[in-house]
Amino acid sequence: MSKNQEPLPEPDYQYKGEYQPQKEIKDSLGRICYPYLPSEDLKEAVNLAIALERPLLLEGEPGCGKTRLAAAVAYEFTQKYLQNQYWDYYIWNIKSTTRARDGLYKYDAIARLRDAQLMGTNPQQLQEFLGIVEIGDLKKRLQDKKNYREFGALGKALQEHKYRPILLIDEIDKADSDFANDLLLELEELRFEVPETGELYPTPQNKPIIFITSNREKPLPEPFLRRCLYFFVKFPQEDQLKKIIDKRFGELTKDKQKIVEQAMNSFYEIRAGLTIIPGSRPPGTSEFIEFLTALLNRNDVEKALDDLNNLSKKLPLLGTLLKTKQDQELYQKKQ
Repeated sequence: MSKNQEPLPEPDYQYKGEYQPQKEIKDSLGRICYPYLPSEDLKEAVNLAIALERPLLLEGEPGCGKTRLAAAVAYEFTQKYLQNQYWDYYIWNIKSTTRARDGLYKYDAIARLRDAQLMGTNPQQLQEFLGIVEIGDLKKRLQDKKNYREFGALGKALQEHKYRPILLIDEIDKADSDFANDLLLELEELRFEVPETGELYPTPQNKPIIFITSNREKPLPEPFLRRCLYFFVKFPQEDQLKKIIDKRFGELTKDKQKIVEQAMNSFYEIRAGLTIIPGSRPPGTSEFIEFLTALLNRNDVEKALDDLNNLSKKLPLLGTLLKTKQDQELYQKKQ
């Protein structure tokens, strides 16, 4: 730090939504962060979860911005407290086959057994295939079981950090019904162990800030819910969506306000029509962003407006909003 440079403040871990990238940017791991405009209630929920050291469980319809929040908080803390490096931020994407232990660590016992078998091979024959250097590496690897252990996102977040790291557990409802219950100890006491290596990781001094998202594909168990703070992310109103557009697209909307206005009208019309129909899937913010991106990237404004006027016949464009044939046909019938 130079003599004239002011020292960065110690974190107070208050999220205010004040720091926004001018456009989408990537962190050191290639993960994208977009401008994010949280509501006052959502900011309060984030800060309450941080203060109480509890996970924040976010629900809401797909595309309402649940997943983007954690990256937005990491970006703001980076700008406020670090600037020259990215805030420690881990993502655990849940799949139907994900097990709770996968987020903590993986231990490759098969690889260790294979290495042990190799060391039992005739020395001359082993050197013929591997060489002296590789044999030396193999011996060193076998001497420490930790070489066969790899931490997952949760395991990394539960270790000591200079500041409180951020962890996103994304779409927890995709896993089986026992998955959330298998995380109760780790979420309650923020500690874990690795029996295969005998390692114990006690509760870190700087506890992780945890965000968990769910689309309610499966109900979550009561014991799990009791350990979380809950917030339902509402779909943005028109004025809020307009602010999101201005932040996201910037100069791209200049001289194309007619496209933006008509696209928003079409979007909300489609949403209103499908919301009342059971089994349909109204488009969310992410679908609208794709829809508007396709329109704004066209050089011919009049052609874009004509496509909007005939949207029911423009199936590729309509497909950015409506993802099933049934929803597309419902919209076409009303035109």
